[in-house]
Amino acid sequence: LSGIEYHKTPAVDMGIFSLHTAGAGSLFSSINFITTLLCVRMKKYRLDRLYIFCWSMLITAALLLASVPVLAGALTMLLMDRHMNTTFFDPLGGGDPVLFMHLF
Repeated sequence: LSGIEYHKTPAVDMGIFSLHTAGAGSLFSSINFITTLLCVRMKKYRLDRLYIFCWSMLITAALLLASVPVLAGALTMLLMDRHMNTTFFDPLGGGDPVLFMHLF
């Protein structure tokens, strides 16, 4: 149901592009926060002596660094299925229709 024949308007493509853009922004923000936390903190504060807010933001940024590239890869595969006639998610071409769900 994600093929171009089911959704002919560019709305789905714009939604996918906006998710790519939001993912890139989240990725760069998490890199910025991790760099700031590790390089700009006062030297008397070791990592085990940081506040709980800093720890929670560090863990959130690390989780974003791990999950956003997978989301971007799945969205790129979806765009390729829609426009370049690949069959990542089409069972008629040998693809797996549940692969998109398993990527998450």
